[in-house]
Amino acid sequence: MTDRGYDGPNEETLTEFLNVTDRITGEKRSLAYKKILGKRSPGIIFIPGFMGTKYDIKPTALAKFCLQQGFSFVRYDATALGESKGTIELKDARFSHWLQDAEEVLLYLTEGPQLVIGSSMGAWIAACLARKHPKKFGKLLLLAPSINFSNYYLDRMRNRAPAVLVEILDKGGHYEYNDPKYGPYPLSFRVFEEMIPYELDLDQEGGYPIKCPVRIIHGTQDTYSPFENSLKLLKGLQTNDIQLLYLKGVDHHLDSPSNLEIVFDTILKMTNDSKL
Repeated sequence: MTDRGYDGPNEETLTEFLNVTDRITGEKRSLAYKKILGKRSPGIIFIPGFMGTKYDIKPTALAKFCLQQGFSFVRYDATALGESKGTIELKDARFSHWLQDAEEVLLYLTEGPQLVIGSSMGAWIAACLARKHPKKFGKLLLLAPSINFSNYYLDRMRNRAPAVLVEILDKGGHYEYNDPKYGPYPLSFRVFEEMIPYELDLDQEGGYPIKCPVRIIHGTQDTYSPFENSLKLLKGLQTNDIQLLYLKGVDHHLDSPSNLEIVFDTILKMTNDSKL
């Protein structure tokens, strides 16, 4: 990892809160975030994945990196996660909530075009926002992108769950899934069904209107999001300034020290306007 000679780090803020009014229900909620005001451009924003929080390994490591390198940086907790506040319980949180969260953080906590980092499902959210707010996207870095996975997980749950549980889910219920990485969290059919209208249309080569430079990093041992999904992004995004890096034998999380070094080097190369 190279250093361009930044003259000293700024401090990261204590946890602050961004007030959000839900566009559908009008309900109020508050998103917890931490921010670094740096002197280097562009600023960096981290959009977390499914059930991710601002204190996970990647955003925490990115905060340290941005302090060292002098970049502005924002990391946050999405609705019903981490330190965020509101009446929405995790079992009722939806993609639409998390999409609005990311949009409001991008629009109200950052200045000018950003280097947007979308991790896992955060890559899907970032792609939606890049289409809607192209002027806010100077560059886009996608880490193990999880996109258009609604039907994949609906089918998986129907095929693997006991019949009695499927009946509960069909009636709008939920169950506690114990994830080996993140621990227990509620899952329902509804959370995946609600994602379907937001799926990216990647069927036409170069048809999805993202024009900023894009870099994608994906491990070939990803069991959450098959690495072949990144090929769909490579072909489907409009920009010609797009590169895909596969890491052989690496899992979904991209949070080991060696994986993080690759992420940091990629950021430095993107912000130096050099080719990878």
